[in-house]
Amino acid sequence: MCGIFGLITKEKDLPVARLIREGLERLEYRGYDSAGIAMVNKGHIEVRKKAGRIADINKDGWLDSTPGTFGVAHTRWATHGKPVYNNAHPHVDCTGKIALVHNGIIENYQDLRKELAMRGHAFQSDTDTEVFPHLIEEFMGKGFDLKDSVMEAVKRCKGAYGIVVIHADNPDYMVVARKESPLVIGIIPGKTTFCASDIPAFLPLTREAIVLDDNEIAVLRPGEVEIYRVKSGERIQNNHFQVNYSIDAAQKVLDGKAYKWFMHKELHEVPRKIRDQMSMTQDRLDSFAQAILDADHVFITAAGTAFYAALAGKFQMTRFGGPYIQAILCSEFIDAVPEMKPNSLVIAVSQSGETADTIEAVRYAREKFGAKICSIVNVVGSSLTRYSDEVIITTAGPEIAVASQKAYCTQITAMSLVALRIAELSHKYDPAQIEAFRKALLDTADVIDHLIIEEGKIREIGLKIAHADNIYFLARGLGQAASLEGALKLKEIAYIHTEAYAAGESKHGPIALIEEGFPIVFVAIPDQTYDRLIGNIMEMKSRGGMIISVVADYDSKVTEISDYTIRIPIANSPEAIAMAAVPFAFVLQTMAYFIADSKGLDPDKPRNLAKSVTVK
Repeated sequence: MCGIFGLITKEKDLPVARLIREGLERLEYRGYDSAGIAMVNKGHIEVRKKAGRIADINKDGWLDSTPGTFGVAHTRWATHGKPVYNNAHPHVDCTGKIALVHNGIIENYQDLRKELAMRGHAFQSDTDTEVFPHLIEEFMGKGFDLKDSVMEAVKRCKGAYGIVVIHADNPDYMVVARKESPLVIGIIPGKTTFCASDIPAFLPLTREAIVLDDNEIAVLRPGEVEIYRVKSGERIQNNHFQVNYSIDAAQKVLDGKAYKWFMHKELHEVPRKIRDQMSMTQDRLDSFAQAILDADHVFITAAGTAFYAALAGKFQMTRFGGPYIQAILCSEFIDAVPEMKPNSLVIAVSQSGETADTIEAVRYAREKFGAKICSIVNVVGSSLTRYSDEVIITTAGPEIAVASQKAYCTQITAMSLVALRIAELSHKYDPAQIEAFRKALLDTADVIDHLIIEEGKIREIGLKIAHADNIYFLARGLGQAASLEGALKLKEIAYIHTEAYAAGESKHGPIALIEEGFPIVFVAIPDQTYDRLIGNIMEMKSRGGMIISVVADYDSKVTEISDYTIRIPIANSPEAIAMAAVPFAFVLQTMAYFIADSKGLDPDKPRNLAKSVTVK
């Protein structure tokens, strides 16, 4: 959550403030309630900030016209202090010479603030962030330069931070530092250097990137980067890499077609992303699957949409011969697992690789119990990858819409591939059978291509429940992950109260709310749970519920007792049914999108939500 984008350049006549504002806008998906910019301008700092959206703040070019040669901007998602002017970033020190932006939370800020106030520092905000510029001011007053002052300041701070610091009297460099909060650097060698909380901010400007690691600090000059370890001050080598996804990923365009919303475009990317995921290297798949088989105790953890993908992955890995896997929400992991036996393994699933609760869970398991960590993550070089022994990078690419869809679909595809490799390594299935399952998994991309062509039908059904106050999503077995994901998407982007239950549990309480016209969405995958699900449908139907069922194209029984059906064109084969998790979820993601759009809502930036939750 929160966005950072800054640049420093030796190029002349560049519209620096406008470029910074445009880069910041490419991070709007991270969620925010205020925004601001700070520029170094002829020996002083120019700060402009307000609560609200960037487009409104920049009305009449107010941000774009900020004078200066280099600077940094920030979008803030409120944690400490209300979303008002004083709490918006950037923050400055008492002299007005230092400006700083910060993502993360400083856990000991209250103690630091009291110390600094006692020494005469005046605070203008309620934020934890503001201790940073005042600490830096103090160290510079003792004779430290800007880099060393930042280094000493971060040593005093406990918690998470990704910071960018500029100083009015240092016209040729800026300083950045990171601990448990993402910060990436883009570079045009010899010309311009960028810093950001995520790669899409500078993607249209350069593809050459450096990921700053925890407890590292960097001096950014135009087209040059120097990286140091915070604890030792030792300078270390820069590890550049080329960003391998298209610039189009940060634009509302796909195959030349312009889209109203990123979410719609990203849903249409899902088939190609599944095909890309199917091409992952055999050695990566082998080592990941073997690590699971070698463990005596296996856990899987994630948050939000990634947790629902994890539930589908757990189901697949267990079904195809893997060990028992205990699924635990990452926010509950430490309390739920007070002890972990030797030779344990944790599978962590994350879109950003920076989710604070997920990072905390894997660090706890690794550092306290020596557990092995296998991660499935969408961002190369993210914090989660650095805590992991085995990593599978999903092929979703950048997701600009806050509500994840590509990542969910590729996560399940990746875990299904791991499940099939487990089946091979454990000799639980005949090789020909495994190949048939693998082909069926690949065929889900074609299934979704067809669903996209026919998405108008999904929209029509969605509009029938667009103004409902409450909706149930019910399923059994593998379908539960899809139902949970469908319910979450409607909460996130359409602001409809939804609840997803295991269908067999519906009679143990939820059924009390059913009355005439109450919408219930059933995910009816035609597997071993199908006949039992029919009984649950009848229980709801007999009480007046409106039955909307997601069924296979060849379905007849559930169709006959449903008011409306969304039909999935999977083959009538055990292999296609076993690999149907993604298509059955995809239609519910799509339905949520159309409902949100029909209500005049912004599905890309739902209220109160952030793409990457980097605070606990």
